[in-house]
Amino acid sequence: MPAYNEAECIEMVCREWLARLAEIDGALLVVDDGSRDGTGRILDRLADGESRLIVVHQANAGHGAALVNGYRLALGLAPEYVFQVDADGEMPAALFPGIWEMRGRAGFVIGFRTGRGAHPLRLALSSVHKMLLRALFGVSVRDPNIPFRLMRSACLQWLLESVPEDVFAPNVMLALLAAKAGALASGPEIPVSRRAGGLSTIRGWRTLRLGLRCVGELVRFRMNPWRTFQPGG
Repeated sequence: MPAYNEAECIEMVCREWLARLAEIDGALLVVDDGSRDGTGRILDRLADGESRLIVVHQANAGHGAALVNGYRLALGLAPEYVFQVDADGEMPAALFPGIWEMRGRAGFVIGFRTGRGAHPLRLALSSVHKMLLRALFGVSVRDPNIPFRLMRSACLQWLLESVPEDVFAPNVMLALLAAKAGALASGPEIPVSRRAGGLSTIRGWRTLRLGLRCVGELVRFRMNPWRTFQPGG
């Protein structure tokens, strides 16, 4: 779970997920991406009394960098599965059983969002990205950037080796590679709730700028040779 300036909701969200993960003997790893609003202090306080909560602090580097760092740290704990979700509460822990029950279908299972109330520009860019994946790579992924994904560790480990450094949206690249390898399965429908607190850092015209960056990264990725992935489990 990457987190940035989520002081309004981080305690509630973490407690909700910790309760759910306790049912499968899971742990929660939160990467605080240089928050400036007290998120880090709240996380440290929670971790003091909760052995299942692991908190890592890093200098602010962006959501993508926090994701990749979190994935690598999670793999270092040698779990059988790695699950990723964001810290804003839009996808509550009550939805987790739906994807957990599908874990045997593939090495990489992702849900798809419904009921999104995002800005029309952001929704349009999301559609453009899906079309680019089809046009450039010949794969169809319904929601390639969704932060609600369950991965076998062996599968995630292998995929990460092919994700370019400093990519803005590593989750898109991971979904793309998994789809090309035949390791991707479409998971459950995820009705998106309103943010539990805080503000999205991707809004307004910054959405367009970042969207164009993602397009450029996909085009460059397609132009460069990239290896065929053989799923590891």
